Amino acid sequence: MPPLKYAESDVQALRRVLLDEDNGTFQDGDVALFTGVKATSKSIKAHLRDIAVDSEPSDVLLVYFAGHALVPEWNDQLDAYLVTADLDPAALRQEPESGLRMSFLKRDVFEAFAGTSFLVLDCCHAGIYADADRRHAAAMQTYRTHVDRHSALLACPRGAVARESDEYGHGVLTHHVLRALRGAAADELKRVSFADMATFVADQRMEPPPSQWVTTWGPTTVLTQPPLSRHERQALSAPANPGTTRPCKNPLDDQSNSIMQLLGRMFRAENRPSHHSQQGDQTERVELLRYALDAESVAVVEFVGTECKTVSATPRFDRELLRPMLDLAAVEAARYRTTVPGHIISHGPRRRMLCVPVSHPDERVVALVVVEPALAQLDMGEPLAVMLRAVWESDLFGDPVEAEMIVLTALRTAYGRLPATLYDYAFSLYRQLVSSMTMVFQPVVELGLRAAGVSIHSFEALARRNERESRAPLPALRMAYDWGDRFIVERDALLAAKAIHSYAEADAVAPWQGTKPLSVNVAVRSLLSDAYLHQVTRALTEARLSPRTLTLEISEQDEIIPGPGELWTQKPLVYFHQRLTALTRDLHINFAVDDFGVGHASLARMAELRLTQIKVDREILHHPLAVDELALVVRVARYASDQGQASSPRTVIVEGYDEEAPVSLQQIYQLGIHHVQGYFSGAPASGSLHPLDAAVLERIAALARGE
Repeated sequence: MPPLKYAESDVQALRRVLLDEDNGTFQDGDVALFTGVKATSKSIKAHLRDIAVDSEPSDVLLVYFAGHALVPEWNDQLDAYLVTADLDPAALRQEPESGLRMSFLKRDVFEAFAGTSFLVLDCCHAGIYADADRRHAAAMQTYRTHVDRHSALLACPRGAVARESDEYGHGVLTHHVLRALRGAAADELKRVSFADMATFVADQRMEPPPSQWVTTWGPTTVLTQPPLSRHERQALSAPANPGTTRPCKNPLDDQSNSIMQLLGRMFRAENRPSHHSQQGDQTERVELLRYALDAESVAVVEFVGTECKTVSATPRFDRELLRPMLDLAAVEAARYRTTVPGHIISHGPRRRMLCVPVSHPDERVVALVVVEPALAQLDMGEPLAVMLRAVWESDLFGDPVEAEMIVLTALRTAYGRLPATLYDYAFSLYRQLVSSMTMVFQPVVELGLRAAGVSIHSFEALARRNERESRAPLPALRMAYDWGDRFIVERDALLAAKAIHSYAEADAVAPWQGTKPLSVNVAVRSLLSDAYLHQVTRALTEARLSPRTLTLEISEQDEIIPGPGELWTQKPLVYFHQRLTALTRDLHINFAVDDFGVGHASLARMAELRLTQIKVDREILHHPLAVDELALVVRVARYASDQGQASSPRTVIVEGYDEEAPVSLQQIYQLGIHHVQGYFSGAPASGSLHPLDAAVLERIAALARGE
């Protein structure tokens, strides 16, 4: 190996900068210097292991090396030795641990170090450090997640030679490192972090170019800074005066920009691929993903054992060329199935493929394969796999707003909390999704034995994507529960206001005198929110509807319990009962239990809460003891009036009744239940209000008589 002129002066100069009395951030006793004959692998390894084993989370470790690196001929090219004074290349074959290996630094020092660590290698083959100790090309690059507070600056790629310069009197990399630390890379406060230094060095157009990665705390760990003024020293010794707040750092904070960029390319980019079918077939979907990830190709493949079948793919997908990588992907997908959301498969230094299993029918695994995606996207790791699986399960083309919301919800459920920017964006997107829904009104029919006695008693407001659809957009409505109270309350407030305004417009042109009652679904958490009730009251005022017209149906999905951090002084049903009593008194709004017999709509809730209506779910009609259960509901509804505590029984409404129900309309009527809701009336839910046809009135009366 050629002699190095400046290695010792390099390390001494760096030490002086870090220990500078005015600008350095390290203490003299904390810096260890190994040069000349004292720079032995044994002494260096022992010192670094002592540091790693005794480290605390608040510690900072910076390791710098200037010198030669050696890659033995028998080595697999995935590890290298830093040349120390005692290195004997001939002994390495029998005693490979007798030298200072790059994999030792990674595995036994930085992975064991509890705090924040940094590495600067100014030597040839420095890029090998990025792959040191990575034995399996098919394994995921988990290094960055295991050592998530470690950053590195490497003088050159694997196989390249670092340079010294007589003009600089230093190694070229070290020269620019010293420039950066002396202020050339300083921020507006004249501080230099490791990230500032690494970025500055990388921008100097060195040949060969250095490589770097900067992870958590790299941008915030300051290596040099300006001397403190008298005012600043006084401020440091003064009592703390908090003037700003910020949320605790989220694991996805560093990925926020990448996530937003990927969402934009998937759902909003003007030049995203066009589609022809309403839902978008698989060919169109894989092409959109190829564009969004800036990938070479994308395919949907099916693994059956070690066999691989292409289901659909973009034009440049070459299964035979990718066969070795697909074989590895098949093994990993079968081994981990649902436990690992995705794998990064590598083959050689530059070939990468992302494999994301999306379904597991029988013994098969259907996976999304992305070949050579943009490295910035690939570096997202597991969040990218979570997003792609959610994208594949959504309607990318038919409803892109809901599809994007499904992707964000998948991140929310996978990681518990999103960074503030993503959370706020999701909230605005969810408001857009809910606001795009329309409200239709389904009649509640009052039964009678004569046609003249049959009529429309009231209407229930139902959310739909559009008036043509008969089913509720349940996935979109229920995803609010994955986000918490703010989303639930906003969903209910938007839908209630939309229902009230739409109903007032429809009622204004309805062919009857007076306004029939309207019921709207509401979550328990919304009824505990003053903001929700304020918006409902405002909507009633704007629509000029009497509050007594409105009944809020308490969702069966919600348990009546305190929220996180809340403390109720009474039992939950007692506390909630008092809340409803106060709301009835102050706002004059009615309340009902929705879908009794399903979810949390229990007998206790029906019996103990202040209600004007009890709505029975259609599932009870198909129970073997349906008639007995309906009779029990009627007795509960009559209990208060029978005890003289109310002027009349509470109204019981059977929901979802149709002619396939095993309980007849006559049985329901004879039990004393005179209100039924469902498609049996022949009146579909609609944005307008219509009376029942004369023939329908006759048919319903006949059914009530048992004819």
